[in-house]
Amino acid sequence: MSKPIEVSFKWNKELALKTSKLYYDYDMRHSNKRYVGWFFVALVQFGIVGALKHDSYGLLYLSTFLVGYWYYGRWFLRKRMLERYYDKNNPQNLQIEFSIDENGLHGQEKNISWDEVFKVIELEEGVLIQAKENALFFANTAFKKEGDKTRFLKIAKEKGKL
Repeated sequence: MSKPIEVSFKWNKELALKTSKLYYDYDMRHSNKRYVGWFFVALVQFGIVGALKHDSYGLLYLSTFLVGYWYYGRWFLRKRMLERYYDKNNPQNLQIEFSIDENGLHGQEKNISWDEVFKVIELEEGVLIQAKENALFFANTAFKKEGDKTRFLKIAKEKGKL
């Protein structure tokens, strides 16, 4: 058994919003939800045809609103909701530390076994971890030693989570 991987970072409102945005963007690109947006874009096209051929603008207005909401409004509303929740319920600048090994992620107050982890997503900025009750983001700078991110990804791949 090798030495545990140490991860340390300060959890604050900005990191919470960044984590949520990264997960939101990943989900929008890789889930079946993206087809809903495509459907709204197709409705805009039908709305344009209806407006040009029949002077009927209802579908064009509705579909344009839905596209705007789907691609821009949803994140705006979600971000405002998260900001309010975070301001009410979460203290600023909590020092979070995890020790990661073959059994899971072990923190001061939270232990997450590999069975509770649904998916580990490698991003350019770091690693996004989707667990049963939490979504965690370990920025590249959170790993204490060089090569720890690679070791973490190797363990995640062995566990079938990557």
